[in-house]
Amino acid sequence: MSTSPLQPKRWDQQQEKGSFFVLRVMLWLYRYGGRGIFVFILSLVIWWYWLFAQTARKNSLDYLTRLHAFAQAQSPFDMPPTMFNSYQHLRSFGMSILDKMAGWLGDVPEQELQLFGHEHFRQYYQKGAILLVSHFGNIELLRAVKSDHVQVVNVLVYRKHAQQFNAFLQSINPKAAVRLISVDEIGVDTALLLQQRLDAGEWIVIAADRIPVKSNRQQVIDFLGSPAAWPEGAWLIAHLLQAPVLAVFCYPVQQKIQVHIHLISANLLLPRQQRQQRLAEYMQQYVALVQQHCLAAPYQWFNFYPFWGTSCQDQKL
Repeated sequence: MSTSPLQPKRWDQQQEKGSFFVLRVMLWLYRYGGRGIFVFILSLVIWWYWLFAQTARKNSLDYLTRLHAFAQAQSPFDMPPTMFNSYQHLRSFGMSILDKMAGWLGDVPEQELQLFGHEHFRQYYQKGAILLVSHFGNIELLRAVKSDHVQVVNVLVYRKHAQQFNAFLQSINPKAAVRLISVDEIGVDTALLLQQRLDAGEWIVIAADRIPVKSNRQQVIDFLGSPAAWPEGAWLIAHLLQAPVLAVFCYPVQQKIQVHIHLISANLLLPRQQRQQRLAEYMQQYVALVQQHCLAAPYQWFNFYPFWGTSCQDQKL
């Protein structure tokens, strides 16, 4: 499969670090050593990883530098980001894994959630809807804290990356089990299955920031001041199913966990004569929301592959 100039190496081609065994060790440390010991050891592990994971370190700094240049006077950084900021970025990713485990173990009380736009959730409880998420923040934590809720959730996943982690979550808490639907390839059978789930009042969660493995359906949209490839898949599915579309972001802010729910469309339609134009408008609206939350929580963006395809320095930002 050829790659776009914007993505010289696809996210699914990135070498995965860690294993099921490592996750087990992390869980043991948390259970028997406590959060303080776990955070101390995690910081050392992330430091080691930061030293030797050149690609992740480079892509992290690229993102942070673009964010700083894009925000200008509103930048969350007082000066251009440095390698220390990239370490903080990778450490935030490690902390998100801890928070996932704590959530499924029941150690994160629901009172820590701060919901913004909760009326949109209430509007579609036990009604079919598509929830767009991204590799930003910790949507898994929301799923853990709300595991007792009657709302049924389906998650579209790339099985190679998700199956093992989902099995790990189920070993912590059986309620972690959710319906996984592979997005390696979406055909008629998959579309019919998704329609059945929506008709039953269930929610379908789709990541809207990575091109599916067997698809090149994408649009190039400016993100943090530079063009980047964004997948069309989630939007085309929503159009096909004529489903409501919500964008959801969940991330820690100080001692709380903020959940932001945005209504994109109550019934997403792409008229034939204006399909590309309307599709671009919806996608630009979503990308603008991602930018908004990146500015609010810069270390919560967890795409450590070359999202823009070329370095920030090459584009002389």
